[in-house]
Amino acid sequence: MAQQPNVEIGEADRPRSKLEPGSAVSWRSSKPGLSTGPEDIPVGPGFGHAGPDPGWAYQLVRQADLPGDDPRLESVVVGLVLARASAVGRAPVPEDIEAALVLCGFDDDASSDWVERRQRWLDAVPHDQRPGATAAGEVDRELITAKPEQIRFAHRLSEKA
Repeated sequence: MAQQPNVEIGEADRPRSKLEPGSAVSWRSSKPGLSTGPEDIPVGPGFGHAGPDPGWAYQLVRQADLPGDDPRLESVVVGLVLARASAVGRAPVPEDIEAALVLCGFDDDASSDWVERRQRWLDAVPHDQRPGATAAGEVDRELITAKPEQIRFAHRLSEKA
């Protein structure tokens, strides 16, 4: 819309040529351990991978329809989901829940070994420093990063052996 002739525009109303205050490009966190960019993440043996926010994993798992009514199962599944997402280097996704449930032995052809392992993980939840840590620690990295179909296939191979 054009300017009306009876309205005076002052200097403060004109577009600025430079942003004031300036952008916060040089901002750095003063909190120790808070990474603000890829260069802040330590690398090397013993550092592992920076994991995603566990709140998102809990939200995904609570929206999923978990089998059974054991409240400890949520902690085990969240532990496995976070371990899988961290190993792959991304945030949790619904496929992680499916993979965690297969690892817990919630499959049509799950062996009794995997069902017993799930029960051991459920019993360890109250004693874990981070609920679900026992489950996440017992699964091999190659298996936890595999697709759910590959986990099922590996399970069938281990049954035949």
